[in-house]
Amino acid sequence: MVIRLLTLVATLALLAGCESSQRWVYHQGLDFEKWRAGLEQRTVATDDGLRWHVLQSEDNADAPAVLLIHGFGADSRNWVRFANELEGDYRFVIPDLPGHGDTEPRTTDMDYGISEQALRLFRLLDALQLDQVHVAGNSMGGAIAIEMARRQPSRLRSLGLVDAAGITLQTPEFLNVLEQSDSNPLIPRTAEDFHTTLDWATERSVGIPDFAITLMGEEKAANADVAEKVWQDINLDPAMRLQGRGVLPEIKTPTLILWGREDALLSVENVEVFQRELPNNRAVILEGVGHVPMAEVPDESAEAFRAFWKDIDG
Repeated sequence: MVIRLLTLVATLALLAGCESSQRWVYHQGLDFEKWRAGLEQRTVATDDGLRWHVLQSEDNADAPAVLLIHGFGADSRNWVRFANELEGDYRFVIPDLPGHGDTEPRTTDMDYGISEQALRLFRLLDALQLDQVHVAGNSMGGAIAIEMARRQPSRLRSLGLVDAAGITLQTPEFLNVLEQSDSNPLIPRTAEDFHTTLDWATERSVGIPDFAITLMGEEKAANADVAEKVWQDINLDPAMRLQGRGVLPEIKTPTLILWGREDALLSVENVEVFQRELPNNRAVILEGVGHVPMAEVPDESAEAFRAFWKDIDG
């Protein structure tokens, strides 16, 4: 219903041929989705000088706290539809990671490695006075979540790996593009490039009209230089290549591995390795789904996590 309404209003804006109308519809649609999920936007300052942009549940102070970490080139909006499916049951904290979204400063002078980002997230949790949380991360965010479990296991009630980096077995098709092209399809340089980015990242529609994808692409393209620095830093970090290094077997945190079968970036073969090396895990593979299940099939993704968290929280 919401997508149909947004598409109808978007069509009217497009028929009007007015870019300002399209932007209004775009922002109103995003705000409505956040409101529907019970999320409010906050700015949270931490003692390392960061000003975090955070989506946080409004009225669930007594509910189990959940930290959701987005992937490379993404931001907190990737988790909004997922949070809506579980609205009222959990206290969600969904930040824009440094180098992404509206968290400031965004600069090429910062270290965006996995380990640094994990430490920054602990400082964010400290600022929010959250001691123990469920943590789930998608793609790069999954590698960060693993690093959090490795560094401070007592603070994680559970670990969720959603098409997660860490093992980082990329598909042959994506590796070929990275080797044969001067440009990374995950770093759009123009608004139109973001359509290609989504083609790589998703198998199903995420319910965003084409004009909104272009507007999002403008935002991503404006951050391309910082995204290049993030890509460089994460790929230099050993936390992206954990297979056989003895790190994962030491993580006792209960772990849910959720994967889209059709992931064109990180092969479903990662699941087998995670299952073999993590001692306390369960896996769910979603058919016909790509790299961002929480956005492509938020209902199925949320149901998998609901059952997992219920077993832990009782």
